[in-house]
Amino acid sequence: MAKNHIIRLHWRLFFPLIGLLWLIIGITIAYFVSHEKQRQKENLENRLLNVNNTVVAAYERGVNLQETVNFIRLFTNNTTLAPLRITVYDNDGVMIADNPEATISLYGNDGEPNPDLLAIWDTSGNATVHDMAYDDCKSMISSKTSADGLIHSFAALPYKGEVLAFLSIDPMVWILVVVLGIISSVLAYFGVRAICRNVYALRDFAQAISSDRLPDNIDSSHFSKDELGDVSRNLLTLYRDKIHAEHEKMHHERQIGLNISHELNTPVGIIKGYLDSVLNDDSMPEPLRHRLLVRAQQNTDRLANLVNDVSMVMRLQENASVSGCKTLNFHDMAAQLGDDIVQGHIAENMTFEYDVPEQCYVTGHESLLTNALLNLAYNAAQHSGGTKMSLCWLRQENGKHVFMFADNGNGVEGEHLNRLFDMFYRIDSGRSRKNGGSGLGLPLVHRIITAMGGEITVGNADSGGLKFIFSLPAASKPNDDSDARPADG
Repeated sequence: MAKNHIIRLHWRLFFPLIGLLWLIIGITIAYFVSHEKQRQKENLENRLLNVNNTVVAAYERGVNLQETVNFIRLFTNNTTLAPLRITVYDNDGVMIADNPEATISLYGNDGEPNPDLLAIWDTSGNATVHDMAYDDCKSMISSKTSADGLIHSFAALPYKGEVLAFLSIDPMVWILVVVLGIISSVLAYFGVRAICRNVYALRDFAQAISSDRLPDNIDSSHFSKDELGDVSRNLLTLYRDKIHAEHEKMHHERQIGLNISHELNTPVGIIKGYLDSVLNDDSMPEPLRHRLLVRAQQNTDRLANLVNDVSMVMRLQENASVSGCKTLNFHDMAAQLGDDIVQGHIAENMTFEYDVPEQCYVTGHESLLTNALLNLAYNAAQHSGGTKMSLCWLRQENGKHVFMFADNGNGVEGEHLNRLFDMFYRIDSGRSRKNGGSGLGLPLVHRIITAMGGEITVGNADSGGLKFIFSLPAASKPNDDSDARPADG
């Protein structure tokens, strides 16, 4: 079926193309033949004019006109002008010179004057050439009158014999036309066939891509060095990028699934161990039983928090933006963060400082933004090993406020920086689990900030520790209720 398709396309391109080529060749040859015939005819007309001019010039020099006519006939014998007729009349219509074999008579067989010749007679002050029927044969006739008007010279060439041969086109021209047409047709055929072959290859390639049956060993060298080949190479690049992205996504999702399973199994296993110990030992002392149940409860809380964090991360990952955003005073949120750190005993060995303008308003989701700030503080308290953390305003640009959250701890080696926002990624998994980290805090921060229209990056501070640079959409100061309320009365 594929072969039939390419053949149909081949002929659909070939026939219009070959028709156009033959049309161009035909028009060109027709113009050439017409132009060549006209040139040859003008050549004969000029030679006829020269004959009459010669006769009139001989008369004006006093040369015998019959001898002049005989000389001209002798000179033109065995040439294109071999059928030449010459007749000279005086002003009264009496013939005074002629070639007897072919007289140009002013009168027809019925004795009546020939009106066409009489018309030439009346207008032959200057040499003229006309085509007319004479003696049942179309002829080229020229006439000229002497300056004193006493003689009229007529010269005629019948369209036959040598004249027709002279005006005809050389047969080699038609052979050349046929050869040129055949060569053009062959070139057009193979040119269209080459184009169709590339189109066919491009179609097969596109079908292989759409059905995921592309051979692994195909590369850019398989395609032609033309525009269609460029299209194929671009499709190949797009296809491989797509496959690579899909494999990366599948690998990422599989890794997330394994990490979630591993993270869930840890607290579940601990809870099960504690509960099995309590249930299987009826004689267990009450203080030990209570301690085991408390630890089971702690791991239950940890499991609940882990499930909530996973749920929030996945929800934010699926939705590019969050609803419920409003105008927030970031200065107030920074102050509240300081209180939460102290009241929640998040960082007992670290101090927290902030430097945010009082009228710094951003657009965001209050509870999610609070969660992100707490996760930054929790990450610094648990993993930085520093003594101070800070949150400060840097600048406003492109409609966004830019902030920095930093600590003065140990920082992170460069090889880990690009993966700090990956789910469940830990620099030191043993230490992180000991400190209670699940590997979801920073990924959650990243997704919250980006979902609210901001950006966040992480790097090592020059003075030590980590620094998180993040932006949030700037907002105008909201109107107070008193301003919005209409005046009484």
